[in-house]
Amino acid sequence: MSVLYIKDNNYYQEQNGEVVKIENPKISRKDVITSSVELKNIITYTFKLPKTLSPEQLNSKAEIQFYENAGLDLNKNFKTFYIKTELPQEESYLIEAIAIDEEKLQHIFKPIVEKTKYIDFISFTPFVFEEFWTIFDKPKKIDAFVYLDEKQSFVSLYKNGQYLYAKTLPNLQELLKNIDQTYEEFIQTISQKGLSREDYKQEDMLTMQQIESFISDYFASINNRLSYGKNIFYLDEIQNIYFYAPFTIKGIQNIKSFWDASGVNFEILPIEEINLLDKLATKYNSKNYKNGNNFSIFHRPPPFFKTRTFLFMLSVLVSFGLFLGDSGYRFYQNTQLKNQLQKLNKIYAQKNQTLSQMQKIDKIISAKLKLYNKQTNQINQQISNYKKILSNALNLLNLPKTNTDFIQISKLLQKNKLKVFSISKTGDVFKIDVYTTQKNRKFIAIFMDDLSNIGYKNIQTNKITNTKNNYYISLIRFEK
Repeated sequence: MSVLYIKDNNYYQEQNGEVVKIENPKISRKDVITSSVELKNIITYTFKLPKTLSPEQLNSKAEIQFYENAGLDLNKNFKTFYIKTELPQEESYLIEAIAIDEEKLQHIFKPIVEKTKYIDFISFTPFVFEEFWTIFDKPKKIDAFVYLDEKQSFVSLYKNGQYLYAKTLPNLQELLKNIDQTYEEFIQTISQKGLSREDYKQEDMLTMQQIESFISDYFASINNRLSYGKNIFYLDEIQNIYFYAPFTIKGIQNIKSFWDASGVNFEILPIEEINLLDKLATKYNSKNYKNGNNFSIFHRPPPFFKTRTFLFMLSVLVSFGLFLGDSGYRFYQNTQLKNQLQKLNKIYAQKNQTLSQMQKIDKIISAKLKLYNKQTNQINQQISNYKKILSNALNLLNLPKTNTDFIQISKLLQKNKLKVFSISKTGDVFKIDVYTTQKNRKFIAIFMDDLSNIGYKNIQTNKITNTKNNYYISLIRFEK
């Protein structure tokens, strides 16, 4: 990280205590960008306020008085500062209000902002003389700094290293118009001929007079500005005047002698490759860019992670992340539920298949049970018939004659493989209800013949009936 001072498309930097000019610097985001605003672009107004005011009241009163009395346009935005100085013989503060129209700031620093996008710190040019004593080995007294170049001219007064005030002085632009010279031509004239009449040709005497008149007015203005300072700040004397111009003025020694005769040390500061004001501003800005009075309105854009765009994107991403998380969680839940549903469906299918098989088995069992019940009923019926036959047989056995008949009939039944449902005798008439399988159907007829052969008569049957279970039944009647 380095602190760059930019002025008139020139770049300066302090390196190891020395100010150097940088050609085509590669500016990074870490570099601190600084510049300075000239006194001629500033509105200043001086007034007094009582010391009894609190700091908050002092600022409020100062702003009200500044706007009411300095003629500031209320429709414009101004960058303002208030410099407070204690007056030793009064119960008042001397307030120097300093302001600049923000539109003017935009215009002045547009070339820098177009290149750097921002300016971290803009100092006030008269303040930078605070660094004078770090460069020149001079004691701090009541010191006036006079500066003159093509674009600005002013005097700045300090007491024991503390800034008191600054006032503009006549600038060279009006002189250059009058003598019809460019700044470069004027430098050549003032350096080679200056204030020495004998160095001018007759045809150049008008130019010499214009220059001489300007210099005379210029130093008279300095005297007036310093007299103002002595009166308002209760100063007994101005001890040092340090004069700087980035060009040589031939014959200025006569003016220096005037100030020396007045008891004021008038010193012309040496001209160096780097303009003194740029050197002072570079050092001043390097020290004060964090805490000094800053005229900059061209603020460094915040890191992307602090911008509203980032915060908005972050909120969108967080929301989207939460949405994705929720969607993912829901997807996970849905997947789990689907898996559970698939398992349940599989179990249901298995259970359903088992149930279907059991239902089939139940149908088979039911059918078999029905058949079993039917057969059981038939068997029970047969048992009942057997019991009836047996009972009838036993009854018949109790009769001697019947006993003989029964024995004969039983033998014939066994011979012909016939079964008996019932047998009865009423008088001489016998009734036998017989049945046999299909293949033994013919034995019913043989049985009837056998009965006839052993002496029974009127042998008859109503019919031979075929049952569903392939049995043949027949009721046979005969007489003894």
